Amino acid sequence: SVFSGRSALLGLSLLKGKEGEKIAADCITIIDDPQMEGRATQTAFDGEGVATYTKNVVENGVLKTLLYDLASAHKAGVKSTANGQRASYAQQVNIAPFTFYIKGGELSEDELLAKMGDGLYVTELKGMHAGASAVTGDFSLESAGYIVKDGKKQAYAKGFTVAGNFFEMLKSIDDMASEVHFGIPGGFTVFGAPDVLISEMSVAGK
Repeated sequence: SVFSGRSALLGLSLLKGKEGEKIAADCITIIDDPQMEGRATQTAFDGEGVATYTKNVVENGVLKTLLYDLASAHKAGVKSTANGQRASYAQQVNIAPFTFYIKGGELSEDELLAKMGDGLYVTELKGMHAGASAVTGDFSLESAGYIVKDGKKQAYAKGFTVAGNFFEMLKSIDDMASEVHFGIPGGFTVFGAPDVLISEMSVAGK
């Protein structure tokens, strides 16, 4: 929701007024592709009949555009990005991406682990609905994953907490793997990302 133009107009996104500014590391490009082949979310038009198109929301760390429906675009003085969604004509229009993902890098997942050396490979985050703020970006989440030594996964670890800020985390991503993993669609939206290497993050637990 931080990428929603409506949220920005309501003062509920810290990305308000930052289009054209650098908000992430140079390696980060975030794409919304409503017409990606093989995805259940593939569509030629949004819920308001506006033709969809592929767009770089973030390109090389720079915020290129927020996501708009017709109403929010009119208020912001821009064109709709064709992100108005609704399940039926009788429902209210919501702003959401379609296939929304971080573009992959050039390393294999093993090469990314080797580049990390020692650290944590996080595979699970719990309590996103309660432990993360869409407004401030702050999060504190129970996690699980693997301890990594010399670039190799070692013992499985669970019950530890990772904490930080989403906006600061975007700036501290050092590199990423080439393969993008997609989740299960929720409505007309599916999210995807490669494994990413984050330089620093607060971790607590035994």
